[in-house]
Amino acid sequence: MESDAFGRLVQTHQARLFGLVLMVVRHRTAAEEVTQDAFVRAFTHIRQYDASRPFYPWLAAIAVRLAHNWLVRHGRTVRREGTSIDETLEPSAPAPIMSELISNERSRGLWEAVAALPSGQRTAVILYYRDELAIPDIARALGVTTGTIKTLLFRARRRLRERLGADATLEKESSS
Repeated sequence: MESDAFGRLVQTHQARLFGLVLMVVRHRTAAEEVTQDAFVRAFTHIRQYDASRPFYPWLAAIAVRLAHNWLVRHGRTVRREGTSIDETLEPSAPAPIMSELISNERSRGLWEAVAALPSGQRTAVILYYRDELAIPDIARALGVTTGTIKTLLFRARRRLRERLGADATLEKESSS
């Protein structure tokens, strides 16, 4: 019975988690592997999950750590800026705040710019804007302080503003 319930969790979160991992590792095959590993790790450690908290942030924390471990093992130069946006960066379930941007051509440029951000900034932006996680949840997922997440988001918005212009940046307030 426990595996049936976990199967439903996999169905619910698989596409979203895959999109997150893909934005971190930038390699479809690796993202599939890391996503599967994240679910396996979550299943084997499900007793450590605090049921009073939302499930996805806990799962995302596992996946982000595994994705960063994959990057370390395979070198951080895997599929840099030359990677096609079609191959790697199509978000699977855009957050409502981003839905208007994602539906037009400008959003394509936004996601390309997000993909070009340094890893920490890119991950923070994805978790905050696309996955709509709160700053404390992102900090927990990445194993850093909330101040670090606010700094990463600030720097990411600044870089995106420089690259895209002031009208195309993410406008959500980072004081959650």
